Amino acid sequence: MNAPKQKRLAWSAVTMVVCSMHAMLVSGVMGMTQVHADDEVLVDETPENQGQRQPHMIDLGVNFDTNLFDRHGNSWTIRGGNIAVRGQIVIGGRGGNVVVMSTENRAPESPALLRARAAGQKRIERIDSACGLSAAQRQRLELALESDARRFAADIDATRARYLDRQVNMNDPAGQKEWHAFQQDVQRCREQLRRLYDSGSLLVTSLGTTLDERQLAILLDEQAARRTYQWKALVAEALTRLDDTLALTEKQHDTIEMFLVSREPPLRTDIPPNALADANLRRNLVLMVLADVDAKELRAAVSDRQWKTLGNLTSQGRAMRSWIEQQGVLETGATDAPKVLPKVRAKMR
Repeated sequence: MNAPKQKRLAWSAVTMVVCSMHAMLVSGVMGMTQVHADDEVLVDETPENQGQRQPHMIDLGVNFDTNLFDRHGNSWTIRGGNIAVRGQIVIGGRGGNVVVMSTENRAPESPALLRARAAGQKRIERIDSACGLSAAQRQRLELALESDARRFAADIDATRARYLDRQVNMNDPAGQKEWHAFQQDVQRCREQLRRLYDSGSLLVTSLGTTLDERQLAILLDEQAARRTYQWKALVAEALTRLDDTLALTEKQHDTIEMFLVSREPPLRTDIPPNALADANLRRNLVLMVLADVDAKELRAAVSDRQWKTLGNLTSQGRAMRSWIEQQGVLETGATDAPKVLPKVRAKMR
């Protein structure tokens, strides 16, 4: 065989080997691609897995007391939770921390009863500090307090029992619906808590037969002074902001302050310390009262330029009335004092 023919045969062999290797490589890659594609279908593209969201479970029982006693108005908090196992609720904390709360060995007394007692005792301490109670008077008020607290706790505990160890998925429409129903029940309980020692309570009603006329007059004075002090502080804060916004003159400042102070709203005397922590609530409360001032009188006190802004602010305050009333900082009915001793009440007005 001559040399050129040998070379051609050699190159043909090399070409066949290369082609065979290429075919094997392509076949292998295609096979690998098919396996991966099949894996993706099995894992990610099955109908059962399409559109699913990771469940976000919360325990309504765990959230009940937190939202009833530690939140106010329309504010809400959700303490997360994923599973309940063998009497324990595992709550996911921030930063990956995990807190385990036992649902066994519960407190011997209702949290609602304990909280109600504590709130009533504070009320009695203020009454004692204002007018001085005898041992017999204090005992009588404490018995009335206990009756109010137990009646309140019985109703709250009946509501709480419906949510005890009840977990819902917040990523599911049915779970969201239950959460909204839960909010409505808690809001009703909040209102009961706010009104617990109002005029309809046995504690306040018994003041008229427990305190003498001198003590009751002192108590009314103390309550009125506390409301006035708190209201003037809110007015002063709001006027500082109005001064910056409107550039009020001293005369304008004093006129608007007079309008506000003379229209003191029925602030609750037992507002929790953090109930007025919201600066937006404090500001809109003052603007709501300012909106009750006769518009002609208020407009006459400021310039046309200032009125364009002030008029908008009072409209804002008027629109916020319903929301402000829901925050529980105002009394909605009678005042704390019982409906006795009309001449003492007349004196206080």
